[in-house]
Amino acid sequence: MRIRLLTVLLCAACLSVQSPVTAAETGQPHQDRDILQQGLTIFEIDQELKRIEVREAELQTQQRKAEAALASSADAVEQTREHAAKVIRAYYMGDRDSLWTLLFSARSFADGLAIFDYLQMILSNDKMTLGRHQDAYAKQTEHKRELEQAGDALQAAKLRFQQQRDKQLALQAELDRQIAARASSEAEAAALQARMLELNRQWHEQGLPAFKAYLRELAKAMQELPQTMSTGSGTGTGKNSNLSLFDNGLSSTFQLTDGELNEYLRTRHPMFASLTFKFIPGKVVASGRQDGIDLSVQGAYSIAAREDPKAKPFIRFRIEELHFNGFQLPATTVEALEKEVDLSIYPEKLAPILQVTEVHQDEGLLRIVLKLVL
Repeated sequence: MRIRLLTVLLCAACLSVQSPVTAAETGQPHQDRDILQQGLTIFEIDQELKRIEVREAELQTQQRKAEAALASSADAVEQTREHAAKVIRAYYMGDRDSLWTLLFSARSFADGLAIFDYLQMILSNDKMTLGRHQDAYAKQTEHKRELEQAGDALQAAKLRFQQQRDKQLALQAELDRQIAARASSEAEAAALQARMLELNRQWHEQGLPAFKAYLRELAKAMQELPQTMSTGSGTGTGKNSNLSLFDNGLSSTFQLTDGELNEYLRTRHPMFASLTFKFIPGKVVASGRQDGIDLSVQGAYSIAAREDPKAKPFIRFRIEELHFNGFQLPATTVEALEKEVDLSIYPEKLAPILQVTEVHQDEGLLRIVLKLVL
């Protein structure tokens, strides 16, 4: 029975390779689409589990290094502690004060200079001894902090792995149930499995590389947008273009229509000819078709603070949804892609004295309000 099912599955897989899987297949039942979506989600969660395992191994190595460094620094602290204690004890007991009386025993100016140099040498050595102890203690404190951070990160990675693993098992159980309810025969179940495998293959081999290529080029273009605004270079810039700043006292408003954004991006790289961006209230949507696959991205710009409290805020773009051939990718895929590319806008590249205060995505228009910070 298992051999026969496997044979049917392989045959169905070979047949399905000939045509791409999309959510809009002619006559495709809604139940089939749900099954394919579930299969793609499970596949991507499995990729996330692999990434977590790699990260967990890295953290374990980092933790072992931190433990070794902490043990080494503990030895260094112990070695310097005894010497430092002797120096401190000497000052506390007044031994160093009595040394200064040697100056009064000098019989000549030359003897006085020699005694003074001797005293300076002792004081310098005391300072070095105490300094070595302080440095060793500071390094030990830093290694303790690194060890704690590595331990916390490792525990977080393990927890995330378990959560994703539990989610994967639950989804797999639900998928098995759906296939059993949907398929009326072993052949039909095998065909559904084959279509899932083909969709996963298409995403991994075509969809994911295409998304990465688009997002990387988009990141470069958005990084260069402030320079384009300041120099007025590039298509769409000019005397009456919105690709510029409109001053109003101590604040300025930068406006960009989605038409201008598409024109700007297409001058940066020809791949954007197949992708169209639109501004809608509170969102940015990009969609297009390339090499027979449909891609779409939805996200939003917002003001974000940096870790350094002294640094100026920036305009962060967060991806909210990714769709490949009509199928939505899970949040784990979005998070992984966001770690690889930075789609943010940094207004200080336009002028260091400007700081973003508002970001609005209206129908067909992006508005950024900046204030002058002296």
